[in-house]
Amino acid sequence: MALRQVVRFGVARRRSRRGMTVFVVLLVITMLGAVGVFAARSSQLGVSNAGRYREMTQTHYVAEAGMHATVSEFARDANQYLNQLRVTQSPSVVTGDIYPCQDIPFNGVVGFVPASTNCLRLGYGVVEKSARTRSGNAGLQVFVPKSSAVGNVSLPGSFGTANVAGNFAVEITDERTVDPPPAGMPVAGTGPGTSLVYKAVTVRATGQLIPTAADGTLLDPTNDAFKYSTSVEMIRAEVIVGPVAK
Repeated sequence: MALRQVVRFGVARRRSRRGMTVFVVLLVITMLGAVGVFAARSSQLGVSNAGRYREMTQTHYVAEAGMHATVSEFARDANQYLNQLRVTQSPSVVTGDIYPCQDIPFNGVVGFVPASTNCLRLGYGVVEKSARTRSGNAGLQVFVPKSSAVGNVSLPGSFGTANVAGNFAVEITDERTVDPPPAGMPVAGTGPGTSLVYKAVTVRATGQLIPTAADGTLLDPTNDAFKYSTSVEMIRAEVIVGPVAK
């Protein structure tokens, strides 16, 4: 009788250990599965963040390109553009397809009038048209789109082989006289009693990255890819030009 009890006790202990082993194996499998899911998720987030960083960097450079291109265009004939600025007014509310300039403080308070409502807009089309005229190349493009060669092989453009296009819009506001002239600029010929001065303007450039179809055509704004892939960046600068006519 004693021998049978010892044998039964040993069998019971082995059965209990077998149950513990199954539990440990299931626990290890669960932990490994969780680690695998976490690693896959981290990898997916890494790829997604890399794409967003690339998009952010490209948008930044589109805005900078718009700023530099507009400043260069403005400097070519500062008197002409300043005269345009003086006669171009910004609406206080959306009028047709024209939006108020963002650097003019239209706050909606009855009786409030901003110090200046003059605002000159220069966009991608204006800059590209001017560049085509100066270069004599009617097909010149500021941002070159990707294209397809023989065999549907994509040729990279300004944004590589990604299905995106760049656009920018620039607002010029707040014309003011700079006196004395900036450091390093000649004083002779400017100041009281003369016909020349240095002028400063505020320039706001808005760069935009827009998703396109595989053939380069812009997507409809109602497309989900347009809604979630479009990125915008705004930069501001004070630009001094001159000497120009008072």
